Amino acid sequence: MTDSPDLTRPDSYRFWHEERVRFADLDALGHVNNNALGVYFEQGRIALLLAAGGFRASDDWTVVMARSVIEYRSELLYPNDVRIGVRGLRMGTSSMTLGVGIFLGERCVATQEAVCVVVDKASHRPTPLPEPLRAALAEA
Repeated sequence: MTDSPDLTRPDSYRFWHEERVRFADLDALGHVNNNALGVYFEQGRIALLLAAGGFRASDDWTVVMARSVIEYRSELLYPNDVRIGVRGLRMGTSSMTLGVGIFLGERCVATQEAVCVVVDKASHRPTPLPEPLRAALAEA
């Protein structure tokens, strides 16, 4: 993981997830609504966590978002397909900061820095990052 990658550049990412823009994602002006972009960010983050072996019913842990900072850079219209890049930025004992970018071709539509915390499902308290997740983040 590098300290400050440029999240607006596609070459900053190794993990990718694709989403299709839905008509239901549009606002009154015909742009993709900011709430829909939030769902795209979430889909990208969850895809990475699933690829790392997380979110299984048998897991005793889950991930919750503690902080989200989004920068909207460009409009997005319907119909389109977008690519969502996800990468690890920082890892703590029980938290991770993920960098996420939504791209239409090479154009960055929006970026997000998301602080996520691993929590124990029973106690709802922070718990250390599982090693498979830590390893997947180091590769992303």
